[in-house]
Amino acid sequence: MKTIIQQRLADAVTMDLPELIERECRLPKIPNKAYAIIGMRRTGKTYFVYQTMQRCLEQGVARSRLVYFNFEDERLSDMTLNDLHWISDEYFVMFPENRSGKVHFFFDEIQLVEGWEKYVRRLMDAENVQVYVSGSSAKMLSREIASSMRGRAVEAAIYPYSYREFLKAQNIDIPRSHLKINKQMRSLLENQLQKYLAVGGFPEAQGLTPPDRHLLLQGYVNAVLFRDIVDRFNITNIGVLKKLIRHLLRNPGSPFTVNKFYNQLKSQGIRVAKTTLHEYLDHLQDAFLVRTIHIYTQSERKRMVNPVKPYVIDTGLAASYSLMREPDIGHLLENCVFMELCRRHVQTAYLNTPSGYEVDFVAVSLNGTVEAIQVSTDISEPVTRERECRALYEAGSAMPDAHLLLINISEESTIKTESGTIRIVPAWKWLLKS
Repeated sequence: MKTIIQQRLADAVTMDLPELIERECRLPKIPNKAYAIIGMRRTGKTYFVYQTMQRCLEQGVARSRLVYFNFEDERLSDMTLNDLHWISDEYFVMFPENRSGKVHFFFDEIQLVEGWEKYVRRLMDAENVQVYVSGSSAKMLSREIASSMRGRAVEAAIYPYSYREFLKAQNIDIPRSHLKINKQMRSLLENQLQKYLAVGGFPEAQGLTPPDRHLLLQGYVNAVLFRDIVDRFNITNIGVLKKLIRHLLRNPGSPFTVNKFYNQLKSQGIRVAKTTLHEYLDHLQDAFLVRTIHIYTQSERKRMVNPVKPYVIDTGLAASYSLMREPDIGHLLENCVFMELCRRHVQTAYLNTPSGYEVDFVAVSLNGTVEAIQVSTDISEPVTRERECRALYEAGSAMPDAHLLLINISEESTIKTESGTIRIVPAWKWLLKS
């Protein structure tokens, strides 16, 4: 084992870094913490590690101080917690001069070694190091990081490509100023947005034919199902779990209650406990497959009795599970907006107005700014326009400080009302906002 580790270390400090689509995820600058790079399978966590290494090089960190160690090597399959110390010990034998400065250790798939967190904590206490851990296993999800590292790690979530990153992957250069976007570029951006909603942002899905893409993305879901949930929690009622996944992926943004889904299963002669369904929904969120939001209210009781709205981690997944030949572009756009709010670290809920209208999102940013956001693909019909704006009028009356925003495919204008000004913004422009 010692010899293998020596060989891997020699490779770790000399390997060439691949060319990358730059990801926009930011690592928080908190001293004396390890970084845990988490997210659903195949979102690009390893490539984000490479990107982080490249940024360290650009900041003047010597290559020999950047140690990438991937535990998926089959030669390391028998490695135990008692062997991990050989990594740092042998590294400092090879580079004793590097003890005088900070060394960056990047541990990819380290969760394959039982008890790894004890080694990481000990390494951080004993040496001048910055530690990064990443992985695709369920044991590298946020709940495990919180319990294993006991406050010694901060998380950075990697999602599938944003719309901006999607355009970079297509080699489309975006003008820095939106004022410089001419009609031709605007048409291109709208067209690419339609493509992005259907294809989604998983790196491997780019450029595939629809049948191949659907096969790939459904394979991702199966990997989450069996490896991150069934194996992890010893699930036996796999059929019910599959039905729940299909329902959520086919209905992004639609109100969901466990009680209603339970009754649907019951009508089909399928027996399952409601508590089990609640657990399954939690598992799907832990595995980053879906996210849910609650109603906007100060009352915890109202939060509990009202439906949640589930969204899928990627619109490509929703499109690949759609029963329709052409998936509902409105649901995909709403899902896309929600995921962008997640990337912006915004607290999100939905709102029901006193007249029964629904506002898709109430978004509260870290600086306290509140936005009421309505999403509709086409507002050219007067009835649709009135319905969407009416919900925002009432939201503005209930939340006088809120900014009112109507996101659609192509129109850009403003409407001044007694409840505030509604900004109508094309989705491509909002998504390109920094």
